Amino acid sequence: MKKIVIILLSAAVVGLGSWVIYDHNKTTSKDTTGPGSVASQPSATTLNFNSRGLTKVGPDIYNQTDTTELILSNNNLTSLPSQMGNLTHLKVLKLDHNQLQGSLIAEIRKMPLETLDVSYNPMTGVPAEIGQLSSLRTLDYSHNNITALPNEISKLTQLQQLNLTGNPLSAAQISRLKAELPNTTIVF
Repeated sequence: MKKIVIILLSAAVVGLGSWVIYDHNKTTSKDTTGPGSVASQPSATTLNFNSRGLTKVGPDIYNQTDTTELILSNNNLTSLPSQMGNLTHLKVLKLDHNQLQGSLIAEIRKMPLETLDVSYNPMTGVPAEIGQLSSLRTLDYSHNNITALPNEISKLTQLQQLNLTGNPLSAAQISRLKAELPNTTIVF
């Protein structure tokens, strides 16, 4: 009889633990239910639109102002709207494997980013506003077409890692950058 009671109690504890984990995940992350749609949950911090075939970022994304992590990887984005500046709590922004051209929007300066991944895009520039991201720790611009970096990049004193692999930058540019950011690991 004791074994049966112990088994039942163990099953109840495991079931309750699973429910608590499920409920926590449900309230701390917004799940996306289809291209361009966001399930309505009150306190989301993560929006994941990975591999959704998106060609633009709409208000269902940039009006989610409590978002702290936005994943837009593996889509067909060619540009970003200035309204992305509404995401004033955003710490992680992943835009890798898209078709972003030119440079990022100036409104990026309004985001308290710690991680920015824009790797594998045909981008040709880095905005000067990147220097205003004082909390930035990881910056990945690998596999783009960056030929020059703005002087403001040297203001990123908290930057721990900068990945510039696969860009047509000169050895002199990389040497200058290493001198300006001596505490940053620069991968080239």
